[in-house]
Amino acid sequence: MEVTEAMWWENFYHAALNQLALFRITDVIDILAVSYLVYKALKFIRETRTMRLLKGVVLLIVITQLSYFFQLNTLYYILSNVLQLGLIALLIVFQPELRRVLEHVGRTSMGKWFNSKGEFDAEAMQMIREVSKGAQAMANSHTGALIVIENEDNIDTLISSGIKVHAETTSELLENIFVPNTPLHDGAVVIRDNKVELATCVLPLSQNPNIRQELGTRHRAGIGISEESDAVVIIVSEETGKISIAYKGVLDTGYHEDSLRDRIIELLNSSGLTQNTSEGKFSLKNLTKRGKEE
Repeated sequence: MEVTEAMWWENFYHAALNQLALFRITDVIDILAVSYLVYKALKFIRETRTMRLLKGVVLLIVITQLSYFFQLNTLYYILSNVLQLGLIALLIVFQPELRRVLEHVGRTSMGKWFNSKGEFDAEAMQMIREVSKGAQAMANSHTGALIVIENEDNIDTLISSGIKVHAETTSELLENIFVPNTPLHDGAVVIRDNKVELATCVLPLSQNPNIRQELGTRHRAGIGISEESDAVVIIVSEETGKISIAYKGVLDTGYHEDSLRDRIIELLNSSGLTQNTSEGKFSLKNLTKRGKEE
C-alpha cells in the first residue's frame, strides 16, 4: 500500500510539473503571438494614413465619455448614436488599408521575383539591369522618367488610364517611351512580371504636408504610389538629372547605374529600407531642406 501511494504521489508530481511546463510554453507562445500582432498593427498604422483617422476616432470616443460625465445629454445622444455606426463607417473608411492587409496576409512566402533557392531569376535580373541602364541614360540626357516596378502588391486599383504595352523590358524601350512630346511619354511606366506592362499611367499624388512645394508632380506621384503599395519607383529628374527611388513613402536620391541596380535588388528582396547605398537618403520630413526638383 505504501509503495502504491508513493508511486501515485510521484506520478502526480511529474504530471503537475508537465502541466505547469505546458502552461508556461503556451503562455509564452500566446504572449509572443499577441505582441507580434500588436507590433504589426502599430507598424501598419504608422506607415499609412490610418494614424490620423485613428486619432479622430479616439478623440470622438473621449468627447462622448466627457459629454456623459458632464451630463451633456443632447451631445451624448448624438455622439453615442454616431458611435453605434462606427464599425460600419470604419470598414468603409479603412477599406483600402484593410484590402492591403489582406493582400499581405495572402502572399506566399516566396516572392514572385525569386526561384526556389531564394535568388533572383535570370529574367528578373535582366529587367533590373535594363531599368538601371535606361535610367542612367535618361539622367545623362536630363529626360524625365517615372518607372514603377510592381512588387507583391497589385497596384491596378491605385493607377488610372494607362496604355497596354506588354513588351520585354529594355533600356532602349524605356528611353523611347519617355522622349518628350511622344504619345507615351506623359505619365508612368508600370513593370509587371519583368515586362513593361503599361505606359502613360496616372498615379496618386502624395498628400504628405511635409513635402516641399517646389517638388514636382513626378516626384509626388512616385512617393504617392509608394505610400500605398510596396512598389519600387524609379524617378529621373528632368531638371537636375538626378535618379531617385521612392519606396514606402521615403524618397532616396543620388543614384547612378550600379548603385541603382543594387538598390532595386535589395528592395525587392526585403520588406523595408534597411540599408543606405545611395549618396543622399532623406525622408519626407527632410524634403523641405532639399532644392527644387521636377
